Amino acid sequence: MSQRVAVAVRNATVANRYRYIPSIPGWFYSFVPFKVATGGSSVLVSLYLLELGGSASTVGLTFALASLASMLGALFWGRLSDRTLRRKPFILLGFASVPVFLALMAFVKTPGQLIALNTVYAFFLASTLSVPIALVLRSVRKHSWDYGIGKFNEVSGWGWVLGLVLGFFLSRFLTIPQLLLTFAAISVPSIFMGKAMVREAPVYINRRSIAAFGNYVVEKARYFPSFILHTNFSLPRELRWFYLAFFLFWVSAGLYFPQMPVLLTERGFGREMVYLALIANSAVAALNYTRVSMNMGENKGSTLGKGLLLRAGAVVTVMMGLFVSPVLLPLALASYALAGYSWTFIGISSTAIVSEKAGEKEKGSAMGTYNVISSAGYITGSALSGALISGVGFGGAFGLGLLLLGGSLALLRR
Repeated sequence: MSQRVAVAVRNATVANRYRYIPSIPGWFYSFVPFKVATGGSSVLVSLYLLELGGSASTVGLTFALASLASMLGALFWGRLSDRTLRRKPFILLGFASVPVFLALMAFVKTPGQLIALNTVYAFFLASTLSVPIALVLRSVRKHSWDYGIGKFNEVSGWGWVLGLVLGFFLSRFLTIPQLLLTFAAISVPSIFMGKAMVREAPVYINRRSIAAFGNYVVEKARYFPSFILHTNFSLPRELRWFYLAFFLFWVSAGLYFPQMPVLLTERGFGREMVYLALIANSAVAALNYTRVSMNMGENKGSTLGKGLLLRAGAVVTVMMGLFVSPVLLPLALASYALAGYSWTFIGISSTAIVSEKAGEKEKGSAMGTYNVISSAGYITGSALSGALISGVGFGGAFGLGLLLLGGSLALLRR
């Protein structure tokens, strides 16, 4: 075989390899019962707090503490997984935490007990945030990392939506404690499926070398950043204004998301309507994620700007409902849908910008900084939201969120 023919054969082999679409690893589906349970129960903590006598301040504090515990837990379990070179035990730990803590929540009697349980629950549940991504990267070839991460989160995201739909129908017949016990039971199969299907991958993942940031779906009702894979931090000069802008964005998100169920509940709407709003939010995001990702191209900045404008539109929409009470419900549903749609632009473009702006050796640490700053902003916004609503009402809290979004846009343009 001539040298020219050999080169042609090698090039064809490489090309075919990159056109190859890998099959979905079977263990991805072990997350479905787990995601159905966590999605369906995601709204219940807020509603149960209100039923037990809590207020908007209580809900804001609960979300802030849970988000802090989730951030610390993701960093803790991720590093422990790297040190031990084990993935499976931490995934099973997260699976097992769902039936245990949801069942315990069904028997609490005071808001304080529920807050304490939910905070500890968030810490253990965080083992399912960063650790599975490392396992995904060991389950598919390097050139298919984006595909693998995208498919894993697609399966998880639709499981989350299915849980919300199930909660919507069951909430008509069951009390909140009964719903918690139901979702606790639904999550149990994930433990056995994970034990049978997840294969250990005792190989070290160099997190600093991973540039596959863009294709993930954040389906949590809290919109807490869940792609916490990187645990090193840096502050590249090119990203300082970007980080500040996103801190403001996440403070705004913390002022909005935790309090929307409180708003609907206080205005007399039942659990079904809260579930319906969350279904609109999550389903719109999941439906548009791939399309936005494929169409973004090199226009990352304009994609991000469009997402922030859509988020501002979501806040304006719900504020209109505050002043025109008869149309509050349809406007709140539209606001939630817009918020979900906006995240498809914001989530993809922001992580791509961090990856692009950071130096080659700083990609991992730059993403770690992004996650911590985002988390800190959301925690701050959640903690402030309750106090603001108690003092100046929902209009004041959402108005501040709108101003912060404007500040975020201004800093990004700078």
